[in-house]
Order: sequence, then structure tokens, then C-alpha cells
Amino acid sequence: MKAPFWFALTALLSACAHDYDLMKMEEQVSGYGAAIRWNLFKKAVTYLAVPPARSPDWKALAETKVTAYTPQFRDTLTSGKVMMQSVEIRYIPPGSVVEKTLIDQQRWHFDDDTGRWMLETGLPPFN
Repeated sequence: MKAPFWFALTALLSACAHDYDLMKMEEQVSGYGAAIRWNLFKKAVTYLAVPPARSPDWKALAETKVTAYTPQFRDTLTSGKVMMQSVEIRYIPPGSVVEKTLIDQQRWHFDDDTGRWMLETGLPPFN
């Protein structure tokens, strides 16, 4: 009688941990998306696994107007610690009135040291 109870409790707790990990990933990936969508590029940099080799052109980024940030595809690899995502970003470059579209191919990984999901692929390549 006790064995089925403990088995059920263990299964329930592991399911809760899995759901918590998914919620944490969603929260952090969505936070990054919101930072890009609202032109908060200095905040978006805090999601990067490695800081940019050279400082971004903050003035050009400030003048870039993001009009849409739409995730298109997401896949978590078998380890559960790597996630690939494709995002369509619509934006108006500085000094232009013509909207452009880019597909940002993102690779995220879970960093055990910080307990956060980190973006490996850098900021979107706005042209």
C-alpha cells in the first residue's frame, strides 16, 4: 500500500519540477522578447550568454523601432537544457519609413551556475 503512494508522490513532484523548469524558460525567453519589442536593448543584453565583443551602436538601436516580435518555432533538444527558437521581427530602421522583416534564429541554453536561460546567438542583426 505504501509503495504506490510513494511512487505517485515521486511522479507528481517530478512533473511539478518539469513544469517549473518550463515556466522559468518561458518567463526568461518572454522577458527577452519584451525587451526587444519595447526597444530596451540594454536590458536585452543581460540575457546574452556572452557579452558582445564590441559595444552595440546604442544610438542606432535607440532609433530602431520594433513593430512586432513573433515567435514562429520553438524546439527543446533532448537534454532539456538547450532550446532553439525562430522569431520574426518587424522593425523600421533609423532614418527610414519602410518596415523590414528579419528571422532571428536563436539558440538558448540553461546555465546551471546562474539558474537562468541564456541566449547564445546575440542581439538580432538589424540592418
